[in-house]
Parts: sequence; structure tokens; C-alpha cells
Amino acid sequence: MKLCYLLLLPFSVAAQSSFPAETARWREQAQAVTIIRDEWGVPHIYGRTDADAVFGLLYAQGEDNYWQVEESVIKKLGRMAELYGEKELGSDANMALRQTAEQARRAYQRGSAPFRKLCEAAAAGLNYYLLTHPQVPRRLLTRYEPWHVLLYAGPDGTTHGITAGERRRLGLGGSGGPGEGAEGWAQQQESGSNAVALAPAKSASGHSLLLINPHVGFFGDNQRYEAHLVSEQGLNASGFAMLGQFWIWSGFTATTAWAHTNTAADGDDVYLENFDHPRDSTLYRYGRGYRTAVTWTDTLAYRTPTGLQRRAFRFRRTHHGPVIAQRGRTLLTIRHATPDFGGVAWQAWRMSKAATLGEFQAALRMRQLPTNTMYADARGNIAYWHGNAVPRRDPRFNWMNPVDGSTSATEWRGRHRLRQLVHLLNPASNWLQNCNSTPYQAAGAASPAAARYPAYLAYDPQTFRALEALRQLEATGPLTADGLRQLAFSPRLSMYAAWLPQVLAAYEREATRQPALRGELQAVADTLRRWNYCSAVGSRATTLAYAWGRQYSSHINQRFASSVPYFAPAIAPYLHGTSLPVPDSVALALLRAGTKDLTQRYGTPWVAWGDVNRLQRIHSSGSQEKFADDKPSLPVGAFTGGAGSLFAFATRPEVGQQRQYGVGGNTYVAVVELGPRVRAQSVVNFGQSADPNSPHYFDQALLYAGYQLKQAWFYREDVLALAKRTYHPGE
Repeated sequence: MKLCYLLLLPFSVAAQSSFPAETARWREQAQAVTIIRDEWGVPHIYGRTDADAVFGLLYAQGEDNYWQVEESVIKKLGRMAELYGEKELGSDANMALRQTAEQARRAYQRGSAPFRKLCEAAAAGLNYYLLTHPQVPRRLLTRYEPWHVLLYAGPDGTTHGITAGERRRLGLGGSGGPGEGAEGWAQQQESGSNAVALAPAKSASGHSLLLINPHVGFFGDNQRYEAHLVSEQGLNASGFAMLGQFWIWSGFTATTAWAHTNTAADGDDVYLENFDHPRDSTLYRYGRGYRTAVTWTDTLAYRTPTGLQRRAFRFRRTHHGPVIAQRGRTLLTIRHATPDFGGVAWQAWRMSKAATLGEFQAALRMRQLPTNTMYADARGNIAYWHGNAVPRRDPRFNWMNPVDGSTSATEWRGRHRLRQLVHLLNPASNWLQNCNSTPYQAAGAASPAAARYPAYLAYDPQTFRALEALRQLEATGPLTADGLRQLAFSPRLSMYAAWLPQVLAAYEREATRQPALRGELQAVADTLRRWNYCSAVGSRATTLAYAWGRQYSSHINQRFASSVPYFAPAIAPYLHGTSLPVPDSVALALLRAGTKDLTQRYGTPWVAWGDVNRLQRIHSSGSQEKFADDKPSLPVGAFTGGAGSLFAFATRPEVGQQRQYGVGGNTYVAVVELGPRVRAQSVVNFGQSADPNSPHYFDQALLYAGYQLKQAWFYREDVLALAKRTYHPGE
């Protein structure tokens, strides 16, 4: 009991009384770090060493959004139920099953001395922030350890067809999967990214250009944090980091730029395991016999009105990985190509320091990343790699689905080398794009042939966003940086351009047979027929199209079982097909239902899109704050990425609210021009700070909603000229 009490002491007291030598080191390191905040509050962090810059980055993250940094670590430690009660036990159990804390500790211990030093600097930066800000609430954590920055849950098998119900049979929740059914498919389409690279021949300036454009949730631990890191050891990288992490994930240096997109290059697999031994429940079938599973028990705490209670969970794992779900009498395990985050972090760090294509490829050859990578540099090179950490497998199996775990035929055979992955370097098209889409159309006619590769290297569909990017890149000549910005914010909805004419044709055929329909839907049909398929704040047609789309999502959710994975061929025509995959009667019924829904909600179907589609900042997930129509918000003309909007903006209807508010989509947009002096512009969806009292809480939202970017300053003289605050951590 005394130990628990000590752990709950305010960290400032514990640190000053228990670790005087340590706090002295933090203060000394803080003096080696200079943070310059520009006019948008973006921190430009200068240190003598790489570790100094990392110290400053995590300190700055604490200043801007400590609440979410702490929440992210708590979640990955599997301690959310200690904050939010029994409802979070499933999530915590999933982390305990994955042994996220043990994996992170091992990753830190196995790391090189330079890597461990960076982890230590990151923890020190957060701890020094708490030391110098005793007024900041400590909800659960009072001290950060170096391994905390390496916490990682990994995938939960959703893309391989595992359902929430199958996880719940074992008392487990999800851990980063996109959910199920229409909601899950929509999340998968929105939770991705766009990336475009232009070679000098496709650039009006004769310099390479790169678009960085992640699509993720606006709230929670996926938030993008813009920063610029500089050290005297060769570090000079600007872009975004994830909260609680110390490296620039996507960004640029003076000579290189890179971006990541989510991939369906298969980096994890689900196995069907039969624990059918008549006498020993720890034995699972393998080959002609059995193997013994590892079993253990963890006791997890959860908050109640009368104090913490505890519940024991029994876990097991096979040689493939942890048992994460139950399907009938069969158990399902998952194996991930990057089970710990140490390799990912070190590879990402090396990429942020690469000055040439050769150095960048050397980092990629570590093969730790679970993503695609787009690249451009000042020497005129552009490149794309589809996936990175991808196991070699027997191509006879369909690896999208769970495979038989009892046979050696489904064992991995090492990892593919970098040159074996689907990739392109300086294609004849002079451009590359990926919008969570197939790499076999990444460069138009200059793309690689799918027949050359195993299917599991690219299960990705051709998304409507990719179709729109291809249409624009193939139709235009050389682009300026501003032209690439316009492409990034393109509101054209290629899904409706493909499908809506079929809906209207169905209406005309049916109206010929049922003249009464003209009185009901003629004005709606006329409005949609005149539409240019571009979403806009003042567009009523956009709202009508959205209403049809909601009905369509409900229809396919009923049409398919929730266990159909997003990448399954059966669902592809319904999400990405260029022909509307429903009969005329259904298409028309959806139009009638959508129009009726608008009339019921607003009293009329004639509603401007900007009156419905809004951007509002609330506190991060876990709080009680909700979106509200009576709070300030901005109209946004963008649309969901699943419909082909390159400017992806996903909203969530709130019960009792007339408006819908953005919850995901474009979070960081940057256009980088790699000339003799690198130039970049960027924007985030809200602002740099999560403090409602900060001038940088919502200051970039006007740019974001107006399809504009700000300057992303890179050279110190520019940063100093526009500095609004210069200080050492702790001042």
C-alpha cells in the first residue's frame, strides 16, 4: 500500500526529493536546447546533439498537448480501465495479451547505444516538462521511462476478417483496427493518406516536388504534431511526429522529402489453431502431433466508484503469436512482421537524417516499416516502395483470410528484400502517386505489372482517390507547387462522377413507368444532373449526394456480413467499382430515402453543404465534451475520401445535432519543393496547441477550411525573422 501511495505522489515532489542528480542532468540538457516558436506556434528545436533535439521535441509536445501524450502512453500500457472503468478492460486485456510493455522494454534493451540515448532523451524531455509544470494534472503517470516511446499494439486482425464479437469471446477489445461493416470500411477508406511525387520534368520550376498528406483521426493518439528538429550532429528535419514519439515520421530535409501511406502489402497474418487435444487444453495441433502453447495470467485493475477493483485474465500464445479471437471452436492467432517498435523507430530516425537516395535506401533496407513510402530529392529522383516489412510466403494461399496454423506450408520464409517489393524509381511518367491504392497504377502506363509479383505484396484496390489523382496527373502538364496544392485540396468526387449518371438514368426509366415520381424527385434529379461532382460549401447537390451515400452505406452493410474484410474481392465492387453495383430499383430507392431523410432532418432537401459539414475542435477522446451546434465551427467544402475527395474530410453525425463535425481525414498537408533551397508549405487541421486559451488552438483551421497552406520555415534566418518566442525548456 505504501508503494502505491509513493507512485501517486506529484512527480515534481518525487523527482526533486528522490532524483537530484537526474534533475540536475535534465536542467543541464535543457540549457543545450533552444526552442523557437514561429508565428503559428510551430516549434523549431535546436540542440547540440541529436538527443538534445529529441529532449526539446518531447518537452514541446508536453507544452502543447500533455493530456494526449499521457493518454497515448496509458492506452498502450493497457491501463485505460484505471481511468475510465470496466468498459476499457477489453482494450487493456488486448494490450496485456500483446505484452506491449514487455515488448517495449526488450526493444529498448536490444537497441544500440545511440538509439537508447534518444529514447532516454525523449523520456527526460517529458519528465522535465512535468518537473517544471507542477500545476499540470497527473491523471495516472508520474514518470516516463525510455521504453515508453516504443510502446506498440500492432494490428488486431480486422483486415483479415476477425470481428469484434470473435475478440469479445475471449474478453478482448480492439487495438487500432478499423471496425466492421460499413463503418469499418469507411474508416479504412478515411484512415489512409495521399502522396504524390513529381520529377523535375513534371515540375514547372524544374525541381522535384512532394505532397505529404496523411488521413487519420483528428482526435486521439494519431494526431500529427508539426515540428522542426536541428542538431550539430547532422539532424535537420521538418515535418510531423506522432504525439509521444521522437522522430519525424513524414517530412523533409534540405535535400530529401518522404511520405508514408497505409498499405495492403501484407505484413501480418491470422492463423487458425486447433486446441483439440482430449486431455490437455494447452496443446494445439501442428503437423502429425501437437505443440504446447505458452499460457499466463495477468490481473488488470479497473476504476469503480468505491476504488480500484481487479480482474484476472488467462492468456495463451502459439509459436505464431497471441490468441486474439475465437471462431466457433477454433482459436485465432496473429503474427506481425514488426512485433516491436524499436526497429520501426530506429529506421524512421535514420530516414529523417538521410541526405541522399543511397542513404535513404540504406535505411529502408532495415525493412521494419508497416507502410508504403514515397520519396523525392533535390537531385531529381522520385521513388515509391509498396510496403517495407513483408514476410515471404507460399503464394498458393489466400493470405487475406486466416490460414491453417497446423501446417509448415503456412510458415514464413524470412522477409522480402527491398528490391523484391513492388517499387518504382524515376518512372517514365515523371510522376508517382499512392492514395491507399494499387501500386500497379502508381505511375499510369509506366507502372509495374502485377503478374511479376505475389498477390500478397499488394492486396490494395484502386481507390476513387487514386482514380482522381491519376485523372489530374495524366491530364495536366508541368505543375507548380501551387498546382500541387490545388490537387491536394481537390474536391472532385470521382465516385459520384462514375455512379450518379447511373442513378439518374435509373430515375428516368422508372419515372417513365411511374409519372408520379416526377413530382417527388424531378427537382432533385435536375439539381444532381447540373452538378459538376465537386463538393463545395454552398452546394445543395453535394448534400443530396451525401444523403444518397449514407443510404448506400446502410444498404451494403445489410448486404454483407460484418466479417467481410475491406480488401476482400467480394466487397471491392461496392466500394471501388466504376459501375454502380446495385440494380435500378435499389439505386432509386436510396435516392428517395436520402431525400426523405434530409426533409425530416431539416424540413427541406435544399440544404447547403457548408450548413451541414463543419470543423469544430473539442477536447480529445476520453473527455465528456461533445460536438455542439451552439459552439463555434467552420464550414468545410470537402467530402469523405471514400467518394474520391483528395481533400478527405470524414464527419460523424451527433444525436440531437443538425450539423456534422469532422473526426478524420486530412490532418497535415505539406507541399515540398526541393530546389537549391528547399521550400515548403504546410497546414494542420486545427492548430499547434490543444489549450483552448492558446492563440494556436484553432488558428490554422481558417487556412485548412479555405484550402490554403502556410509557410513551413526551414532556414534559421527565416525562423529567427519570424520568431514569436525563443526559450530553453523550463523557462
